Amino acid sequence: MGELIDLGESHGMVDGEDLLEWPPPRAAGRRQWPIVLMLTLVVLFATGSRPGTGIEEAGTLAEHASAMVADRGLVYAMRDEPALTAFDWTTGKPRWTRSLAGDEGGQAYLTADRAYVRHRPCTATVGWSLERLDPATGRQLWSRAGAPIAVLAGPAGAAPGLLTVDDRSASCPPLVPARGAAPSPVHLGGLDAETGEIRWSFDLPGGARVVAPDVPGSGWFAAWYPGGRAEIRNAATGAITAAADVPELADTPPTSVRIVAGLLVIVQVRGDGALITAYRSDTLRYQWHMLFSSSDQAPIAEMAYGPVVVACGPMICVPNWRDLAVLDPETGTEAWRRPLQLDAAGPGVLVARDRDDFTRVRVVDWQTGKDRADLAGWAVVPTASDGTDDDDIGFAPAGSQLVQRPEDDGARIARIDLRTGTITPLGLVSPIPSRCSMRHHRLACIAGGDSVRLWRLPG
Repeated sequence: MGELIDLGESHGMVDGEDLLEWPPPRAAGRRQWPIVLMLTLVVLFATGSRPGTGIEEAGTLAEHASAMVADRGLVYAMRDEPALTAFDWTTGKPRWTRSLAGDEGGQAYLTADRAYVRHRPCTATVGWSLERLDPATGRQLWSRAGAPIAVLAGPAGAAPGLLTVDDRSASCPPLVPARGAAPSPVHLGGLDAETGEIRWSFDLPGGARVVAPDVPGSGWFAAWYPGGRAEIRNAATGAITAAADVPELADTPPTSVRIVAGLLVIVQVRGDGALITAYRSDTLRYQWHMLFSSSDQAPIAEMAYGPVVVACGPMICVPNWRDLAVLDPETGTEAWRRPLQLDAAGPGVLVARDRDDFTRVRVVDWQTGKDRADLAGWAVVPTASDGTDDDDIGFAPAGSQLVQRPEDDGARIARIDLRTGTITPLGLVSPIPSRCSMRHHRLACIAGGDSVRLWRLPG
């Protein structure tokens, strides 16, 4: 796939209109490049990045699809029967179809870049269960108790792990516990995402809580207990690596507890705002705290439940009803704040939309909070991949974000590299897509309402 070439000089902020005629016209006074280099760049752009060239429609994979997900090897379409059909990324041909009808209660589930069927309690088993699908046939490779809640790091050189939780005392049919009833223990486990091997497991007592990182592949997670005792546990072994009494977890239940940027972050709503406190993951020692307040009067819901704290790139984000605040993870100080809605975040840039204009996409530098690109008339394309594995063009799905601009009955598609901020126009597709995944020089999307379609990208 063609890439925009870094010529070692700044060309200023990218405008959305520029992507329709890329590369942009040469400005007066700009450095003159040798004719051989210019001809080389013309060829590169003409064959790889100029809109409208290179994308070829490879056909419709499925009609009347209710959902689509994709992993490294296959595109999966869920149809109304219900049935799950897997299609080969390269050829678009169906690999297998599996019925999910009857009392199975099965749901197609994608995590750790692998396909599973997740079963709700009181269907296939008493509690939750997870069934790994054979990519070649769709048959069951293995089944384990529990529902996955996070992708964790595995031992060196091994597959990632799945953090699973299960209530083994669940009643069938499910019942709402009586008021005042003691909470039942929860079984926690770490599975090999590929083989289903149980790497470790233990029971958490009633009332205990667990929190996993927002970003897949972390080497640790945390648990805490009534009274404020907190533990940091190793993702590969389940062993305790740090423990401490945390005051913010002791008196009253916190509004939220999150793992962000190597920190255990606790949010407590107060009358004058939300107190955000951070503890180090390696020692559970206090790191910093800050009082967060909305720029304008917040709605009652936010005042009651507090702002959301999420991991994004190298920073901590606090999306709220009015704007996006970005905090320095080392100190908790506010780096910048803008009226944006966060869509995607990477190590180099974030992608966001204006609060007042959702058809305006901005590529923003983490450190300065300033725009690297202002894409008026463009919109973010939701992804159908979970982004935990690199593909053959050197881009992990989580490392890039697709955007589109409607044009007649189709849309111009471009890709934003979340590491560098580089924008690569890909071309025109039709009809307008609503959810996409990109692998192996192919683009698969739900388009035209409920059809799964496949396009070949220049490579």
